[in-house]
Parts: sequence; structure tokens; C-alpha cells
Amino acid sequence: MRIDLFLKLSGIVKTRSRAGKACKAGRVSINGKTAKPAADVSVGDVLEVRMPGGRTVRARVEEIPSTRQVSRKRRKDLYTMLPEEDPCW
Repeated sequence: MRIDLFLKLSGIVKTRSRAGKACKAGRVSINGKTAKPAADVSVGDVLEVRMPGGRTVRARVEEIPSTRQVSRKRRKDLYTMLPEEDPCW
């Protein structure tokens, strides 16, 4: 699944267009490498998104949704938030 779509479906970023703009601006990385909007995301990948205002979100992909519709309750099942001191970083 594309990173921009995953970020939108998971609720990490509000819209797919915002996710795409963040990728193009170099504020999104997958496993430590800057990601373009069409970059593929797989289970186990570690995402880092630098949000406006300086906040950084780090998450590990737990599940790739099979459809483009994900309920609000199920969004949190798609990823696990990682603390800053996680050894992955």
C-alpha cells in the first residue's frame, strides 16, 4: 500500500493530499529513509512523520488494510506508536 494512503487510512494524517505534501516536503520516512508519496509500506515498517509545529510521530505498521475504508475504532489497530527512545532510532 502507498504511504500516503496508509497515513490517511490510519488517521496519522488527516487527508491523503496532506500526506502527499508531507512526503514531497521530505517530512515522512520509512525505516529511516525519506519516502515519496507512492512508496510502499509493509507490515513491520517503522514510519516517522514530522508534523507541523515540530511534533514527530513514530509508528510501526502492524497491519495493512484490505479496503480503502477503515472504521475509526479499527484505525489504531493498523499501527503501534513508538517512544522516542526506541532502539529502532
